[in-house]
Amino acid sequence: MRNYLTAKYLIFFLKEYILIFLLTFIFLFISFGKSFGEENVFIINNVKVKGTIDVNFSREKYLNRAFFNSFKILMNKILLTRDLKIIRKVKLKEIKTLINSFQILEESYREDIYRANIKIFYNENKIKNFLGEKNISFSLSDNISAVFFPILYINNEIKSFNENIFYTQWESIKIKNELINFILPIEDLEDISKITKMRDNLEDLNIDSLVNKYNVENYVFALINYEGKKLNIYLKTNFKNNKTSKNFSHEVKNINDKSALNSILKKLKLEITDLWKEQNVVNTLMPLTINLNFQHLKLQDLDNLRKNFNKIGIIDNYTLEEFNTNNSIFKIYYYGNPKKLRSELSKFGYMLMNNQGVWHLILNE
Repeated sequence: MRNYLTAKYLIFFLKEYILIFLLTFIFLFISFGKSFGEENVFIINNVKVKGTIDVNFSREKYLNRAFFNSFKILMNKILLTRDLKIIRKVKLKEIKTLINSFQILEESYREDIYRANIKIFYNENKIKNFLGEKNISFSLSDNISAVFFPILYINNEIKSFNENIFYTQWESIKIKNELINFILPIEDLEDISKITKMRDNLEDLNIDSLVNKYNVENYVFALINYEGKKLNIYLKTNFKNNKTSKNFSHEVKNINDKSALNSILKKLKLEITDLWKEQNVVNTLMPLTINLNFQHLKLQDLDNLRKNFNKIGIIDNYTLEEFNTNNSIFKIYYYGNPKKLRSELSKFGYMLMNNQGVWHLILNE
C-alpha cells in the first residue's frame, strides 16, 4: 500500500514538473505576436453589398466593393478625422495586401439581385506598418456612453431644449462608426438656473452636479452662443475621468438655416468623437517596453494571462523573462502609455501597480 501511494505521488509530482517545463519552454523561447479574436477592431463584420445581376455581372466586382467599403469603415473607426484625407486615394490593390482573409456570411441571387454579407479580417501588423509609413497614429477606442448637455443662447437669450436644434436634432445626425452613445438630458429649471448664473465663469461650473443623476461618468457639456452672425461653441468633456475643454467658432449668416446648422452639428459630433479618440491614440513609431512582475497561484493563471495579452490591441508582443511556480516576469512591448496599459489590463481583472519603480501585475480575485 505504501509503495502504491509513493508511486502515485511520484507520478503526480512528475506530471506537475513536466507541465512546468513545457510552459517554461513555450514562454521563454517564443516571442508572442498578436492573434485575432472576435472583438478585434481589425475585423470588420457585416459588410453588405448588392447589385443587379445582368450580362456584365461579376461576383469579384462586389467582393472588391466590400473590401473597399470595409477599409473605409476601419479607417473611420481608428483614425482621427484630420488624417482620413491622407489615405483617401489608397488603391484597391494596396487594400487587398492588408487583408488576411474574408468570410461570406450570407449570399443570395434572388430576383436578379445579388446580395452578400461579408466579414473581412485585416492583418493588424500590416495595418500598423501601412499607417506608420504614412506617419499616421491610430486610435483604439472603446464604445462609451456620455451625457450630451447642449445649452444654446441666441442674442443673449437662453433657449429651451424644445427650441434648441443641438438638442432636438442631435440624435438624427449620423456619423460613420459612432463610438459614443449620447444620452440627452431632461430639462431641469434648477440646472438652467445654475448655468445662467455661471455663464461668464464656466471654468468653475460643476458639470458633475448636472450629470450625476444619469448614472454615467462621461459627459459632454456644450455652451453654444449665437451673436453677430457668429456661432461660438465652448466644450467641456469628461471621458474616463480625463477632463478637457475646447472652443469652436463658425460663421452663420442665418441661425434659422437648418442646412447650415445640420452641417455644424455633424462637425461637432465628429470633433467630440475625435476628442475621445485622441485619448486612445497609439503611436506606432514609439513602442515602449515594460517589465511586469506577475504573481500567480496556479499555472492556469499564466495561460489565461497569455490569452488576455493577445486580446489587448496596444500590446504588440511579449516574452517571459523569468519563471517560477509563484512569480513570473514578463517583458511587454506595447504602444501608448502605462496609464492606457493599466486601463486595458483592468478590463480583464488585472491591477497594474508601480511599487518604487517595479511594476507588479496582480490578478483581482
